[in-house]
Amino acid sequence: MDIRYIHAADLHLDTPFLGLSRLTTGGGRLTKLLQEATFTALERLFRLCETDKPDFLVLAGDIYNEEHHSVKAQLRLYDGCRRLSDAGIRVFLAHGNHDPLSSRLTAVQWPDNVTTFGPEVEQHILEKNGVPAAIIHGISHESIREGRNLASLFRRNTEQACFQLGVLHCSVEGNSITDRYAPCSLNDLQETGLDAWALGHVHEHATLCTAPFIAYSGSTQGLHINEAGPHGCLRVTVTPSPNGGFECKEEFVRLGPIQWAKVEVDLEGVEHLDDVERRCITALEAEADATAPGCEAVLARVHLCGHTQLDTVLRKATACDDLAERLTHLQTGTPGVWVTDIKATTATVIDHKQYLEREDLLGESLRLVHALEIDDDALHGIADNALRPLYEHGQLRKILERPDRAHLHTLLQEAERLCADILEVR
Repeated sequence: MDIRYIHAADLHLDTPFLGLSRLTTGGGRLTKLLQEATFTALERLFRLCETDKPDFLVLAGDIYNEEHHSVKAQLRLYDGCRRLSDAGIRVFLAHGNHDPLSSRLTAVQWPDNVTTFGPEVEQHILEKNGVPAAIIHGISHESIREGRNLASLFRRNTEQACFQLGVLHCSVEGNSITDRYAPCSLNDLQETGLDAWALGHVHEHATLCTAPFIAYSGSTQGLHINEAGPHGCLRVTVTPSPNGGFECKEEFVRLGPIQWAKVEVDLEGVEHLDDVERRCITALEAEADATAPGCEAVLARVHLCGHTQLDTVLRKATACDDLAERLTHLQTGTPGVWVTDIKATTATVIDHKQYLEREDLLGESLRLVHALEIDDDALHGIADNALRPLYEHGQLRKILERPDRAHLHTLLQEAERLCADILEVR
């Protein structure tokens, strides 16, 4: 028989959006949107369940944050679970590193439809028409620093032939995340014999494997600029495979009302400030137009790039702030667009052929830059000598990563820009 479930994780309910004081001073529309963003995503999740009527809902950890102990978050989740109880929908909840079992957040008395996984792997059978239709396996983080390989504790129930799902908040080897909690490998998950995994901890939606089906749903609402794009949950339909086993079909459903974006504005050849403003407006409006229904606000970081005669002007301390202020009218759109900051990494317009022929300090500097652009060994040699004091420092060497080729060439381009800006007589 077919099984349908909804997989959500990393709700981080009532998490404050820090670092946006410039945009939220004095209250207003954005302040209210930010205060309710995670709860709006939660409400949309419950409405989706009430409309779709899945067999069950999975919440794979970090539903809220231990450090904030938000009563509001706990009670809003409780209210939603009561609604799902009335709709006959079961909820399976695992705790993660932000809401471990050791926290006082476990004080809520959940309705009967909610199963909260404990510190050891549990198996719960879900029946349809009196027949076992699925087994949901799960475990919660017992403490805030869970270092065990929890995936290795899971095993398929060989006495049942039905669909079997694992619920886990973990770091799968190979994912680019800095916080390593309950670390495991993809092979660890596959060797358990389970048909699918509903994972939490990674805030971006990612499908790691299709058979067995292993996926991160991502967070329900992006929390900062590095969590750009739409965020939500997964609607999963499970059907028996003709060759044995089960096939899982996933569909991403947007929930988050606020979308973060990094918007690049190419100013190549631009000579006038009004053209800069027009290009910014065009790029930001295109970003807003590309959002899906349900997006109420776009928080955008604007990156100005390209060769332009306005490079020196745009790099002045107040220039980008003034430009951001000129763009505040975009906040009234649907969705509204708020510019969090503008960063200029433009470059001076340089006639390389002319400069390379000059017999002065600027010409000599640019000839050296040109030579290093085509000689990676020489570039790495200069960089190693210049950066050696940092990487031999007792404390800094533990946290600094050596720049790769792409990063070194970016630094070289910046050096070229500085030379042209400082040494050219204007």
